[in-house]
Amino acid sequence: MNKKKWIILAAIVVVLGGGGYGGYAYYQSKNTAAEEPPAEPPSFPTATVDVGEVKKTIFSSGTIEAKAREEVRPEISGKVQKLFVKEGQAVKKGDVLFTVDSVDAQLELQKQELAIIRAQKELNELKNKKDKIVADKTGKVKEVLVKEGETVTPDTVVAKLTNTDYLKITGKFTAYEAEHFRVGQQVKVFISSSLYYVDGVVTKVDHIGQKEKGVGGVHDVDVLVKKPGALYVGDLGEVQYTDPKGLLFASQKATPFELPDEMEIVAGTHGKIGKVEVEKDDEIKAGQLLFKMDLTESELEMKDKELSLKEALLNMEQKKREIAKKQVEAPISGVITKLNVKEGEAPGSEPVAVIMDTSSVYFVAAVDEMDIPAIKLGQSVDVYLTAFGNKPFKGKVTELPKEGTKEDKSVRFAVKVELSDTADMKHGMTGDCDIYVEQKENVKRLPLNAVEVLEAGLGTVMVKDPASGEPTPKEIEIGVEGTDFIEVVKGLNEGDEVLLTNPEGM
Repeated sequence: MNKKKWIILAAIVVVLGGGGYGGYAYYQSKNTAAEEPPAEPPSFPTATVDVGEVKKTIFSSGTIEAKAREEVRPEISGKVQKLFVKEGQAVKKGDVLFTVDSVDAQLELQKQELAIIRAQKELNELKNKKDKIVADKTGKVKEVLVKEGETVTPDTVVAKLTNTDYLKITGKFTAYEAEHFRVGQQVKVFISSSLYYVDGVVTKVDHIGQKEKGVGGVHDVDVLVKKPGALYVGDLGEVQYTDPKGLLFASQKATPFELPDEMEIVAGTHGKIGKVEVEKDDEIKAGQLLFKMDLTESELEMKDKELSLKEALLNMEQKKREIAKKQVEAPISGVITKLNVKEGEAPGSEPVAVIMDTSSVYFVAAVDEMDIPAIKLGQSVDVYLTAFGNKPFKGKVTELPKEGTKEDKSVRFAVKVELSDTADMKHGMTGDCDIYVEQKENVKRLPLNAVEVLEAGLGTVMVKDPASGEPTPKEIEIGVEGTDFIEVVKGLNEGDEVLLTNPEGM
């Protein structure tokens, strides 16, 4: 009730009081002979100041929503190739729901993977390029196999050597005798022309053998002998070995000494020969420089290969993303509540699937923009759902929106309320709620219809005059204006009686 209505009510009370008194005087003058009891003052309903709880609430309607709800749609068009879920099935975030035809994308991805392997190989070859080729053996150059400007790979043979410090002789033995020789074994070689022995080492044993005219089956045993001063290529000798039992094995005939087998030197790097530092018949030692490499083009080539590799990696990531889009995963954990596609079908306008996390639900209250400043996190809420009648469900404010939604001429804000008992609640249920924005306990209070609010913190009440019983206005200080009660801060004491200005709560 506003201040104007309260003044009118007071005036009515005064008039009623005056009228009663005038009538009483009239009857007294008309009936002086008859003595009657005086008229009782009029009776008004009252309320007493007590101590208790005062709650201020904001009323709002709303709906029950699942903790999370997601509509799943593929990012690309195409037919569903494989469906992995069904309606009502529980899924976890990241589970594959369905795939869209992706054969072409898989082939493209394989091509990109091969391109990356090739680019990495070429780049590694460039990084492993050396600026020179050196000898890893000692000997005499028999042949130089590359020229300036020629391109080599790590396996390219660039030169052949012979070791002039050694000679080779091949002994001829029977199959039985050959079984007593092994590589690395120390043997003696008898020099026929000089009638003396030199030491040798077995380097090869032929266990297969071959037939030779006049001697039958023959097995070669190659022996390497360090060349003494008076031993030459073409000199004859016999390979001999005495076993631990004293049994002598000697080659079937004297054979000539030869130069050792050729030794090959490989490039060990990629690139172009810049300069040849060795010639045929040169005596070289291990570690000696043989060729200088031309690296003038290597730096530019390396940058080009690095760019090619980056491009191939980017292309592969792009293909992977395309394939990932074709493999649609669950965005949240929950239950498949709707499934609107079958294998072999192309998705329509509706979402392919709807997932809801039904582990808990919230009540989302649509709060008016005039009330939203008073809403704070943690405030208590009583929720009443249409499906459950007047049963209150306890909750608290857990989330405030950053922006509102315009509805007709007003703006509403979706305030999320977490409920303690959600066992029987379903997504989409409607209801309303009381949000307790201010609450005090053990304070003096009066019913709302006993106080006329004048302004913030100030109100008036009608108190009964102790002597006459007539209603008299009195200003009081007020605090929280609750749903049912209003806090009395100053001006009244517990037990004081005031008139109800609107007994029926109108």
